[in-house]
Amino acid sequence: MSQQQGKKFFRNIRVVEAGKGYLIGAKGYRFYRYNYADSNWKYFGKITDLKYSLASRIRLISRLFRAEVYFYKTLSDGNKIAIARKGLFKYDEESRRFRKCFDIIRGSRPLNFCEDKEGNIYFGEYYHNAERNSVHIYMSEDKGSSWKIAYTFPEKSIRHIHGVYYDKYTSAVWVSTGDLNGECIIGYTTDKFATFNTVFRGGQEYRVCNLLFFEDKIVYATDSETDHNYIRRFDRKTLEFENVASIQSSVISSVKVGDKCFFSTTVEPSSVNMDQKAYIWMYDDKTGKARMIDSFQKDKFNHIYFQFGMCQFAEYADQEHQWLYYSGVAVKKIDGSSVGVEISSLVQ
Repeated sequence: MSQQQGKKFFRNIRVVEAGKGYLIGAKGYRFYRYNYADSNWKYFGKITDLKYSLASRIRLISRLFRAEVYFYKTLSDGNKIAIARKGLFKYDEESRRFRKCFDIIRGSRPLNFCEDKEGNIYFGEYYHNAERNSVHIYMSEDKGSSWKIAYTFPEKSIRHIHGVYYDKYTSAVWVSTGDLNGECIIGYTTDKFATFNTVFRGGQEYRVCNLLFFEDKIVYATDSETDHNYIRRFDRKTLEFENVASIQSSVISSVKVGDKCFFSTTVEPSSVNMDQKAYIWMYDDKTGKARMIDSFQKDKFNHIYFQFGMCQFAEYADQEHQWLYYSGVAVKKIDGSSVGVEISSLVQ
């Protein structure tokens, strides 16, 4: 690790979770824990998947085969689950292995999962689905040991699910879908998907990969390759929208830490997304404004084979955390490595 005032750099390790006094990092399919008390990374487990774990060991090959950890979360009871290629993997402390607890058949992986206040886990299918077949949301009531279909979007209704998100203010589980106009839905359930409430349905203004919750509003950034993209917010009571900031391109990764939201634009070439840099934006709820705080140039490798350029934010188990952590994907200087920035240093 290198460090300067208000900033840290972890080479060849991707911070995937930030908790109270600790970080979780992934290097290929191997996991390490960093304790603030001793400032050391210590190995604690790896994903058991012979085919893709081999590919994950060399960064460029892992990018080619999409063999990397996409999402990691410590559950409320201490169980740990990661998303990697073709599966969800649950940690077994005795063997120090993450073993596959769900085999992804359609697509390579979901974009995330969430846990509700009762400890139920949900994720939605994310696959190419050119034929517009039906799309499922899966649910586990036993911490990932078994799964069942909780809800199905019927055929011809959507392409795929961008994410499921737990809203602590209302105890609702929200869902966002894509991709074409009419397929973009933002909605929620409060009864484990016995019913589903569609709040918005329409065009690219509702196409989003993450919803960030405040008591009085919800903030997000759009994820469109056909329309210009914005950081947006809507009032929970009135459902009125406001565009907070115009941004350079689509957003796949975003995170909320305290009263700040952070967004990474994606180098996703299209007629409207022309920029060759991944930009990081910060929304400050105290001021209600957003501004750009960093940028990284796309690297030389073709995006079709070696991924779009972007930054991926860590999952936060501690919302009072004082540092922002993100890792680079297909961008110069920080690809496969992580940056930590003291959030107080970003406030003007």
